[in-house]
Amino acid sequence: MIFAADTEECSLLVFPDALTASVYCDAVDVEATLWRFWDDEGTPLMPAFLVPNERHLFTTTTGVYSLVPVNEGHYEFLWDALRHIRQVIGEMPFTDVRAVRDYLVMQCGGQASPA
Repeated sequence: MIFAADTEECSLLVFPDALTASVYCDAVDVEATLWRFWDDEGTPLMPAFLVPNERHLFTTTTGVYSLVPVNEGHYEFLWDALRHIRQVIGEMPFTDVRAVRDYLVMQCGGQASPA
């Protein structure tokens, strides 16, 4: 499962897998950091572009990316990012922020946030 936050709309979308997320989340917007991603444990993921976006005079060719674990830098875990989320768009049980929090607590062995 992949969680993706639309940073402009402050909404969190829940996808069954990384391929579905990458099809929905346009590579141009991903490159512009309009999307942030986490795995099913709330660990941050980052896009790795396999084919870069190409900008031409009047058009843009959309690239291809995959989601990989973050190796370095400071990235927020999903648990912390939830304070910015206004709505959750997903299938049951992922219908609101509380449901996502409850799920993360179960995934992290009953802990409120990753150590």
